[in-house]
Parts: sequence; C-alpha cells; structure tokens
Amino acid sequence: MKRISIIVPMLNEATQLPALFADLLPLQRMDCEIIFADGGSADGSANLAEVAGFKVVHSECGRAVQMNTGAAQASGEVLLFLHADTRLPESGLRDVAAAIDSNNG
Repeated sequence: MKRISIIVPMLNEATQLPALFADLLPLQRMDCEIIFADGGSADGSANLAEVAGFKVVHSECGRAVQMNTGAAQASGEVLLFLHADTRLPESGLRDVAAAIDSNNG
C-alpha cells in the first residue's frame, strides 16, 4: 500500500479537534502521515495539534494556500485532504488504497 499523507487545513478549529484527533491518531500509528496546515488560528488550534503529536505547518490564511503548504511538506505518495469537520469512515484508508490500486493496473 502506498503511504498516505492526510492534510488538514485549519483555522480556529479548537472545538472540532479533539474528535478529529481521536480519529486520526490510530491512522498515524499505522504510518499515515498527518499534517495540519494552520492559517493563523487565534484559538490555540495549532498548539493543540502539536501537543497531540501531529505535525503542524503554518501558512497564510486561505484554504487553497493552506492545502498547498501542507502538500509541499508531505512525504506520502498519496495526498488526502480532510477538513476538520469531516471524518473518514472506518474503511477510508483501505478504500482509498483499493481505488488507487485498481486505477494503476
């Protein structure tokens, strides 16, 4: 399976982050790279992500700019962009990997 980097653009998402962290920590333990691209949060979002053990990159504000900043720091072969209020289904990474494999054959 190709290594997946999940990039999360965020701006003042502190209330959303604990639930997202709970979903992403197991993926990080499975060697999925998680990058939070912060656009200048004033609510401590970047600090929360760093304390939780995630990589945080700082960017100018703007979702596209943040996503590009995160992508530039990613080491995975596959980039998956996820918003802070979105959750992957339990089979999400397997589904992404299967879709990629089926389109490369």
